[in-house]
Amino acid sequence: MRHKYILLGILYVALFWILPTSPSLGQYGKKAKRAALKTRNKQISRFTVRTDFSKSKKYISFGGGFGASNYFGDLAPRSRRGSFDFSKTRTYFTGFYLHRIHPNITLRGALSWIRLRGDDYSVADISSPTNDEKGRFIRNLNFRNDIFEVSCVGIFELFPTDRGYLRRNFLNPYGILGLSFFHHNPVGKTPLIKGETNEWVDLQPLGTEGQNTGVPGTPQPYSLWQIGVPLGLGIRYRLADKWDLSFEFCYRFVFTDYLDDVSGKFPADSVYARMLEQGNELGVIMSNRSGELYAAVDGENRAASFKQWKTPFNEKKPFGKLKDVEIPYGEGESYTMTRYDGMENGASPRGNKRRDYWLNTSLNLAYILEIKQKPPKFR
Repeated sequence: MRHKYILLGILYVALFWILPTSPSLGQYGKKAKRAALKTRNKQISRFTVRTDFSKSKKYISFGGGFGASNYFGDLAPRSRRGSFDFSKTRTYFTGFYLHRIHPNITLRGALSWIRLRGDDYSVADISSPTNDEKGRFIRNLNFRNDIFEVSCVGIFELFPTDRGYLRRNFLNPYGILGLSFFHHNPVGKTPLIKGETNEWVDLQPLGTEGQNTGVPGTPQPYSLWQIGVPLGLGIRYRLADKWDLSFEFCYRFVFTDYLDDVSGKFPADSVYARMLEQGNELGVIMSNRSGELYAAVDGENRAASFKQWKTPFNEKKPFGKLKDVEIPYGEGESYTMTRYDGMENGASPRGNKRRDYWLNTSLNLAYILEIKQKPPKFR
């Protein structure tokens, strides 16, 4: 039995020394190791190429832009959606910060100022006005709104930038989608009386649709802080190694219909009476402006324009005649409002239920900041 174990030990030692020294077997072991290492390196290389988007490629930029803003809403020249008054195009300025987070995606944070304008008097071609133009001319409302906006949007580019900013495409179309938070404050110009000056006043505190009266059926006061959804298209041009020039159209769809202070119907006489009891005479004046002799903003005499219209606005629902309406309030008191009788619920109502929005058209310039990667520390 002892001899059996001794023999097994001798055979084990012989195999241990003979196999590694065999040329064919040793060569086979080296080839296998090299093949395994090569396969492993290839897998690591493929994984790195597919998933690595290093810090240097996630470059950042900053810049600014300017352009035009156009308002779409109740005080547009036409009653249909998409109508706007080109002559009321106003200014848009923005400053922004860009951070590329993906070969096709860049995040942009921006601070912007936008001005919107609308004026019923200026939309009509007096020589041959359309029905919409006549209606807005007689309604005679106006507004101006300065908007301060903070936005965060994603810029989704058509072509990837995955090899660093120096190898980015010279032209790259993109889409825009995000969220914004803004403050707005519509103002209107008070009636112009010959020989006197008029001024811009805040409209929201006046409650021109009866918001502050508490009368059943009147709307609630609207907030001056609102949320918007930027949605647009653009194209970026590589101006230089570190400079980008872009041109874009970006709509702001908002969750309010009061960018112009106009949304619903003209208040009833009972609501006007309540406003007068509250001492809000200016709110009554700014609510229905159809009877004003002079255009508040342009200062022109509106009576001369009325005389040129020899045909009625609508045979079935004519505007009626300019008249003085006595609105009773308080104890034995009354207020005289001059307005066109019948127009409140006829051809040109005060507003509609479609929400307002605006369009920014801008030219933007951005400068790229190069991010240098730190070399790894050796231990």
